Amino acid sequence: MNNPAANNPGTGEPVPGLFAGRRSILSRSTHEGVVLEGPRVVRTETVVVRDKMRSGTLTAMVIVGEQPFLQLLAFFRERGLSLSAERAYAQAIGRFIEWLSVRTEEFWPQENRGLIYTAFAHDLLFGSYCDGEDALGLNWTATSQKNVARLTRCLVEFSDWLTLRHGRPALNPMQEGVTYSDQLIFWRQWNKQKSRALLAHVKSRSQKVPRSEISRRSSLPGRRNTLLQETKAFPVEHIDALLWTGFINPGKQNAAELWVKFNLRDILITLLCLYGGCRESEPMHLWVDDVFVDPDDPELALVLVHEPHDGMIYYVDPLTGTKRKTNRTDYLQRFCGGKRPLTMETGRRHSGWKGNLMTHRDRNAFQVFWIDRNAGRVFLRLWRLYLEYVRPLALQTPWAFLTRDAQPLGAEAYSDSFVAAVRRIGLTPSKWSGTSTQAMRHRYGQWLNELGIGEKEGQVAMHHRNVKSQEVYRQLGVAKVAAAMGDGQALSLPSFEGLT
Repeated sequence: MNNPAANNPGTGEPVPGLFAGRRSILSRSTHEGVVLEGPRVVRTETVVVRDKMRSGTLTAMVIVGEQPFLQLLAFFRERGLSLSAERAYAQAIGRFIEWLSVRTEEFWPQENRGLIYTAFAHDLLFGSYCDGEDALGLNWTATSQKNVARLTRCLVEFSDWLTLRHGRPALNPMQEGVTYSDQLIFWRQWNKQKSRALLAHVKSRSQKVPRSEISRRSSLPGRRNTLLQETKAFPVEHIDALLWTGFINPGKQNAAELWVKFNLRDILITLLCLYGGCRESEPMHLWVDDVFVDPDDPELALVLVHEPHDGMIYYVDPLTGTKRKTNRTDYLQRFCGGKRPLTMETGRRHSGWKGNLMTHRDRNAFQVFWIDRNAGRVFLRLWRLYLEYVRPLALQTPWAFLTRDAQPLGAEAYSDSFVAAVRRIGLTPSKWSGTSTQAMRHRYGQWLNELGIGEKEGQVAMHHRNVKSQEVYRQLGVAKVAAAMGDGQALSLPSFEGLT
């Protein structure tokens, strides 16, 4: 796509940024240069499309007006990001394009061009309204510093890529000659990252010395507070009701057979999330052959969740009869009618995948660690009933959890079923009340605390690549802190008799 560009009539130089020299769209008098109307925003839209250059991989595309922003697509092709990460970049780039379309005029003077990044960051943080009026027409409300940091990080990374590939001026370039305090901050952060790494012994300080001597020219507005990320875990007292009342099939409450009375499929998924610490999307990638009997306990399920694309699968060669192995993408393509991993599906079949700490390198899979082994025993019993009586027969569909029409179940469909189960037991589905699908993983993290599980063990149990990633799940809540503090007695209450 040819980027719209215009030169400064006075200097003939383009304004730095994603659109070199894009001017605000204004209605002006041709003789006197009087603005008759305010700036009109160039609107953007993000759509999800399949990229033929990457074997039909889903990718985020930013549409500017009616044209695709192809430079961002080229950036995505080089980076190989997940769809959720691409959406974050697309959001940042789209908002910057809209903002630049109405504020470019202010940065024509050479001395103002270095302030583009700073001005954009402040408009993100404080919004586009001034004295109750939105003169820019962006309709931006104030947002959090965390969100500003996320958007500007994506924007700066893309700007750096444009500088490297196309020679565009950087929005927030690196500069040498940093202060001593900046270097101290850098080395503090580096030491923290090293302490968290499983391979800390291979990290070399000498290789980071050049990076410590440079910094970004502009900084974000200062952060004044650190927020307590209070964990909202699923309430323990409602777990039994959720499993054995919430997931009763409508109209089947009096059925004698377990597979008729209960929604075994969604109970199995809930057990994996609640007692195995899985994210809600991860059980959807489970195949029928991924559940084993624990060699140390014949009544316990050993569950291995494989990477959706590169996870290993054994199969019998139909020509030679020998046992072979391949990755799951290849198996789906050759033996399952050209099906794709669920990460590449759209709509209700889609299930995401975050990078995980794989416990089984040879299989590219992680093991589910049961917080209560009894849950693993219940899982194995229900799993066998599910396969025998509930799961539709689908020879070319290897996923374990299927819909009634033998299609793979997506994360959205399970979330809807979970919400219905929560409502069925008289609770309101809400992230803040701990009755969301994510709250089950938070409950798992809280159980790790109660059992005294250390950080390293917790990292493996929750399959986090970074040991500190579990902190959000294991953070003590306000209620627990208040209860602990309330036990102390540091003040003798005075007598108020006779004072009223």
